[in-house]
Amino acid sequence: MKPQPDRRPPMLARLLGQAVARLYLRRPAMAEVIAIRYRSFRAFVFGIGNELAYRLGRARAPGLISINLELTNHCNLKCSFCPTGNGLLARPRGFMDPVVFRQALRGAGPLEFVLLFQWGESLLHPQFPELAREAAASGRRTLVTTNGTLLDERRTTGLLQAGLDRVTVSVDGDAESHEAIRGVPLARTEAGLDRLLAARDALGLKMAVDVSMVISPETEHAAGAFAARYAERADRIQKIPLLTRGERRTRCREPWRGGLVVLQDGRVTVCCVDHDGELACGDVREQSLRQIWNGPALQRLRRQHVDGDLPPLCAGCTEYPTDAAAPRFSKREEASALAPHLDPTSPQDTGSKDTDPQDRDPTSRRKAPVA
Repeated sequence: MKPQPDRRPPMLARLLGQAVARLYLRRPAMAEVIAIRYRSFRAFVFGIGNELAYRLGRARAPGLISINLELTNHCNLKCSFCPTGNGLLARPRGFMDPVVFRQALRGAGPLEFVLLFQWGESLLHPQFPELAREAAASGRRTLVTTNGTLLDERRTTGLLQAGLDRVTVSVDGDAESHEAIRGVPLARTEAGLDRLLAARDALGLKMAVDVSMVISPETEHAAGAFAARYAERADRIQKIPLLTRGERRTRCREPWRGGLVVLQDGRVTVCCVDHDGELACGDVREQSLRQIWNGPALQRLRRQHVDGDLPPLCAGCTEYPTDAAAPRFSKREEASALAPHLDPTSPQDTGSKDTDPQDRDPTSRRKAPVA
């Protein structure tokens, strides 16, 4: 086996991450996330500028740092707390056109990283290897999140050849909760994870592999064992609280943080919580992401947050109250245990078209490129 490279962020980024997380945010658990997000001098400077704009209530923010590109909002699983799988996603399903993908990248300018994921399983996109390679070849660090169940030999090879910086595999608690939430055995997900790790290590690649779980009422009991289970296998263990519905009383950092989300149809929103594009502030088919970042719609949203006149989606956005993970979008006093997927009044469309086996994997009816 080849000697394995150091896959951690640079030392300076790690030190700055610890300082910011502990002394400024008072959330020590966020140190690694900050180090990954702000690992270059440019990103750190823009991050400070964006935070000052947030603190001062400015309608403009200095820098776009990252983008999420939703390659698809199809998924081969039907996870109980994900809008893609539980019927709460109202917008049409589809796959991002490569033309839209390139328009987004071309109009973004310098970026710290590109995440090829939003609401769906990105590996289902028939052109995933080519698009991932294009993103990496553009000079941006390129990341993807996957449920791991599609990591067969062909797709694993495609990931490794794409030049990705980081891959995150999602797991939900222990074997019992994972299967209850995702409908597939944990062993199937772990088989994909282990295949990816073994192939990466055999090649001595620098690509990092993380394992992430959502802390929810169903998984909270397994948080400690989860970290222990993957400590020796993954480069990072991530635990994030479930998005819930409650009452936000403070403005959110997301409109200033430095990220934009491009949905599969080209519409742009500012927040990964916005699964139906309610806060859409532009379209990459009509404007560049640099124009959208400080365009009229996003400036208006920032003013709404400053004035306390929050859109309904923002006003009801909170996170599950837990000591197992640091909140990302809200303060602890705003946390709410009201999980939409456990609310019997929430619509659950069990007849979603994604239940059709033909829609679960487009390679079953389309010829997918072989990496």
